[in-house]
Amino acid sequence: AHPLIRHRRVPAPPLPPDMCGGNRAEGEGSAPASESVVVLFYCYENLGAERAAELAAAQRSLGAELALSGRVLVAPEGINGTVQGTAAAVSAYEAAVDAFLGVGCGGPAVDWKRSGAGAQAAFPDFTVKEVVELVGFGLHGRARAGGAPMRPLDVRAETGTHLPPKDFHKLLSETPAADLRLLDVRNTFEYEVGHFEGASDPGMTHTAQWARFVDSNLEDLRGKRVMMYCTGGIRCEKASAYLHRRLEETAPNPSAEELGMQGTLETGVFQLQGGIHRYLEAFPEGGLFRGANFVFDKRAQMKPDEAGAAGTEEAPAVVGRCSECSNPWDRHHGGRVCCVCRALVLVCDTCDASSRHWEYHCAEHAELRAVYFHFLDLFSIAELEAQLGGLQHFLAKEVGPKRKNRRNTLRKKLDQIDAELLRRHAEASSTFRIHRVEHRDRPRQHRLRNFQVALFDRVVSGEGASCGLGDASGGASDGADGGSEPLAADAALPLRRCRACEKPYTECPGACWGFWRTPGGESGTEPLGPIACGELQEASPSALPLS
Repeated sequence: AHPLIRHRRVPAPPLPPDMCGGNRAEGEGSAPASESVVVLFYCYENLGAERAAELAAAQRSLGAELALSGRVLVAPEGINGTVQGTAAAVSAYEAAVDAFLGVGCGGPAVDWKRSGAGAQAAFPDFTVKEVVELVGFGLHGRARAGGAPMRPLDVRAETGTHLPPKDFHKLLSETPAADLRLLDVRNTFEYEVGHFEGASDPGMTHTAQWARFVDSNLEDLRGKRVMMYCTGGIRCEKASAYLHRRLEETAPNPSAEELGMQGTLETGVFQLQGGIHRYLEAFPEGGLFRGANFVFDKRAQMKPDEAGAAGTEEAPAVVGRCSECSNPWDRHHGGRVCCVCRALVLVCDTCDASSRHWEYHCAEHAELRAVYFHFLDLFSIAELEAQLGGLQHFLAKEVGPKRKNRRNTLRKKLDQIDAELLRRHAEASSTFRIHRVEHRDRPRQHRLRNFQVALFDRVVSGEGASCGLGDASGGASDGADGGSEPLAADAALPLRRCRACEKPYTECPGACWGFWRTPGGESGTEPLGPIACGELQEASPSALPLS
């Protein structure tokens, strides 16, 4: 953990009887006294380290005094959070935060976004973290080309043009496709379940990859009308500021004639004010947004009220697809994550029930689906040998300084497979030895053993079942070709375990992942499904800003 990141968990106490009333008489997000509300908010403000520490301490006190639950981030650059409580408690919380920031007295305005949550607890407790960045774009201390340190972004000065939902909708509808670049500033697993028509997915599993995407696509974005959106707006603030900065830093010096030609097309960087949350308030039937809006709390997602708006009983369209069978599916589950990076992966109930090994791969790691697995004890010796050859094949292709992390990941797994093979043969009192070129010293010059290459070639050519790796949909081999070792009739079935905590699945069916985790880290067993809306801003379970 970063030395500047500190956190303290405050268990959410039961809601006291005297705080079960007091709705807002008028205005958004009012809820019956018996129900709770969730408020999503952020504010970029140059607090400085000392004032940020004061704000964090005040947040912890408010959480305990008002019986709140939720997640709050405090940084020298501002505050961001999602908080749940009674309507009266949330109103008191909003007033306290506004007072601290000086709202109404020259301070920045906070965009409070409320939604009803009923009696469901969206968070297990109230957690406040002090962090370096509100959203982890990895820009703190980043160096520019040539080694010079990057000047810190002034988010309030450099951010893109904010467009209210109706203006965003109008501009998006009127812009010709050739002149438009519509960017989804969220993670791929969020994009997969819902996005705006025509939006591009930058392919991120965490926001620190945004800078890489921008730097790789600057020329395609230059001179275009760039429109971007995220869940509640906070990610777009810094994402648009970074894009603005890079476009200016790398701008050529066009002639006056070229400037005149460029002026015939209105260009710039625009962002959806209030994010998808505000857009769906303005367009409850969905507008140009399709599918579900992923949210980082136990409610999981929200969908446009298409059926109600259309006056029909037709269910909203499902945009997501199961990663195994490609059938429509848009419900994430904490037990179905990438075995490489632990990002959520869309897997339908049918495919999960029929899977042999319950290990899945996100879009970024899809090419490793036949060779990279977390729990090696589920595989036979022949299967492990095939995985070893396949990993070496991919490692040989990972060249250049930007692929260092991927190389390290593959080498670590190679070492794990080697150790597992040695263990298996030691237990069998075998004198088998593993012969392969040391991959650490010569990553470009691997010579794969002939039988490893043969096994891997059978996998990539679609004959993987014959060597025990199953087909692309995860089906298991029966070992009839002699490549795998079929289970004896009385052999116990493999024990399924949670990828995140490695406990038996009966104890933790993925309930320890991110926002599904219960107080103290205990795992629940309730099914994980979609309800209503809310937001936190990060992606992977290890990088969730508030978990």
